[in-house]
Amino acid sequence: MVEADTIVHFYYDLEDENDYETRIRNYLHGLRDPIITEEIISIGTPFMSRTGLTVRVVARLKVSMDERPSCRHLDDYVSIIFPTIKKIIAGELISTQNIHITFARKGIPHHERKISWEELYHHWNK
Repeated sequence: MVEADTIVHFYYDLEDENDYETRIRNYLHGLRDPIITEEIISIGTPFMSRTGLTVRVVARLKVSMDERPSCRHLDDYVSIIFPTIKKIIAGELISTQNIHITFARKGIPHHERKISWEELYHHWNK
């Protein structure tokens, strides 16, 4: 098993503006394997898009993926994270910012690649 800690940016479509933040928080906290919400970073202000009322959401998620024979190193999984999240998350996925990728093997020491998510978040949101 491979686990990735990532910050996702996505658009979430709304039916109306009534209590939208609570609905989005409930949706994110209701996510289960292979995606678990670690932290909700921001929920934007609703705006009219081509699909209707939309809000931009930024959240930190943990994504679990099965190991693949074609992926020999942790960096090989970077290209799999975006499509894995895109299949599951409601709304339009904009981007993923990978913070930490690790092998989650029982009884075997894991290798990790770690980035400070605060630095990454501020880098992309200057």
